[in-house]
Amino acid sequence: MKVLVTGDRGYIGSVLVRKLVKEGHNVIGLDTGFFENNLLPGDSIPSYKKITKDIRHVSLSDLRGVDAIIHLSALSNDPMGEIDPKLTEEINHKASIRLAKLAKKAGVKKFIFSSSASVYGIAENGIVDEKSRVNPLTAYARSKIKTEQALKKLAASDFFVGLLRNSTVYGFSPRFRNDLVVNNLVTTALAYGQIRIMSDGTPWRPLIDVRDLTDIFIEFLKTKDISLNGEIVNIGFNENNFQVRDLVDVIKKELPFCSAVYTGEHGADSRSYRVKFGFFKKHFPNVRQKWPLSKSVKDMIYALKKSKFSKKDFEEGRYTRLAVLRRLQKNNRIDKNLFRTT
Repeated sequence: MKVLVTGDRGYIGSVLVRKLVKEGHNVIGLDTGFFENNLLPGDSIPSYKKITKDIRHVSLSDLRGVDAIIHLSALSNDPMGEIDPKLTEEINHKASIRLAKLAKKAGVKKFIFSSSASVYGIAENGIVDEKSRVNPLTAYARSKIKTEQALKKLAASDFFVGLLRNSTVYGFSPRFRNDLVVNNLVTTALAYGQIRIMSDGTPWRPLIDVRDLTDIFIEFLKTKDISLNGEIVNIGFNENNFQVRDLVDVIKKELPFCSAVYTGEHGADSRSYRVKFGFFKKHFPNVRQKWPLSKSVKDMIYALKKSKFSKKDFEEGRYTRLAVLRRLQKNNRIDKNLFRTT
């Protein structure tokens, strides 16, 4: 299958393309390349065709002959989305819908969209499923809901639309991120000998390892279940709903000399929700979690130590998406609209 992955040089994309290439797919990556140099020392990415282009500039010719698109590109978390809500609307929503319409015109058969369970915000009843009311707290979450709604309308017998509301991702990737809750707690522990929790530890989160998530994207590529066309699916595992304080206990087992420091503040992130994954389980009964939290944390610590992750890496924000963008702007590599200046 000829598969176009947008955001191929990001945290999730770097894991996904490796698996797609290994399975024998003809992979094309489309990415701005902002995080291309965020490769952890000693790691590598397989060879495949790469297009370096802003998602807002995709043309019909980029999509000719493509069988399926896995669309990951976005201003990829809540703090980044708040840089400029208009930019979040432009990139996460308008560019996504434009891409999907071009894909349909080009004869692409499958369009798989990476959405987010962050759309649930603060769950009134504590636990949610696909029929629950959404409660978006950020521009990022609002852009995901709006895009889901528009993509639903494009679904057709010859254009399969997969709408994946992903759990919060964690785990090792060649292009690492430490601005995700589990990864952040691990890296503060490695950098300072303290697990720094920016809350009172009570918020709930559904979590999924990046490798389990990318396996699920590939399952959606393969599926012939037409009843999923245009349907929102919560992606994750029931056993992977955790309170933040539970994460601390898991990390301390691997780094017992680290202390836990609760700041008692939510900062910009006040989300709290548990998610039911029964609908996903019903349609993909054979998918099992390969990377539970404890196994992933142990592996992440090993990989980061091997690559000599340091306090300097943490403080300079080398693996923090917002810090990288701000550095690119400061150095006049990108402008205020996040377009490359060269």
